[in-house]
Amino acid sequence: MLGIYVHIPFCESKCNYCAFASFVAKSELQKKYINFLLNEIKNCPHGGDKVDSIFIGGGTPSCIDKKYIKKILEAIKEKFDVIENAEITIESNPNSLNLEKLKFYRRIGINRLSMGVQSLNDKQLKQIGRLHNKKQVFEALKNAKKSGFKNISCDFLLGLEKSNFIKIKSMLKSVKNKVKHLSCYMLQVENGTKLEKMLQEKKIVLPDEEKTIKVYDKIVKYLKRHGFERYEISNFAKKGYQCLHNLKYWTRKNYIGFGLSAHSLYKNKRWANANDFENYFKGNKSYIETLTKDKIIEEIIMLGLRCEKGFSIKEIIKLGYDIIKNQNFNDYLKKNILIRNGDKIKINPKFYGVNNYIIANIL
Repeated sequence: MLGIYVHIPFCESKCNYCAFASFVAKSELQKKYINFLLNEIKNCPHGGDKVDSIFIGGGTPSCIDKKYIKKILEAIKEKFDVIENAEITIESNPNSLNLEKLKFYRRIGINRLSMGVQSLNDKQLKQIGRLHNKKQVFEALKNAKKSGFKNISCDFLLGLEKSNFIKIKSMLKSVKNKVKHLSCYMLQVENGTKLEKMLQEKKIVLPDEEKTIKVYDKIVKYLKRHGFERYEISNFAKKGYQCLHNLKYWTRKNYIGFGLSAHSLYKNKRWANANDFENYFKGNKSYIETLTKDKIIEEIIMLGLRCEKGFSIKEIIKLGYDIIKNQNFNDYLKKNILIRNGDKIKINPKFYGVNNYIIANIL
């Protein structure tokens, strides 16, 4: 079945580490954008497909008028065959949530809440440009529960200044019984961000990568002891609460993205909308690509090795590539860096911290 992604590119302010297509914009631009977005959904040539996941991401979808969220869901349900009990997620920031808004989201069918927490240390939050504080996180979690949300996810950043395992463990401990899903991402310093400038001017000092990887490894073990199984490098869930929509990205299922810079994969064709308003409003794409067999093979290996389940050797061979003849692949198997279980190949969890290096060598 199909997944639908909707990009809301608006935020109350841009975080210091953010390199996504997100903007602080006036209500006139927001209104124009939503109207164009609704037409984009209405005119999609793939209408009628069954849909089992909708993900409203950003940006900060929870910062725009809630009536726009309702209109977006109505447009999707009018155009596509959204199944009963489909997973419908909205991304949010704690400071842009209140009880009334959360109850409204539940009434219109949203059943999964993804909250960008990043840290529960107020000094760290201020340093990376977040608008919320620790108190607002727990207020939002309490209101989400009152509103009937059972499927709640929180994002955390690893590698912030003065962060270590003890501090992060304390944060996770305080939310682990309130959520079903956790995402723990390594902080990336992207070109052109405020964070990059802060580092260059020595206004901030971040722990080195090796130290952050060691913290990550300890977090994985801690979360597993408390019922959160890692199913993708950065994602952990209690049984039955894996993010169905994000799994579509990692297992190459069909999904269609609407909105600025949104990406799509449909029957081995990839495309992305323009990432600036001028070109997006003209209906331009930043790229359109029909995937070759080689590209499909690369994607299966790369995405599969990010996930706990790995990838299928038979699937790769069926596509015309005998991976058994790959020297680096065989070396990694001998060294137990890769693990083979029947037809499946996955990365030894001990080496998840250097997965990009392993994948690059195989490809």
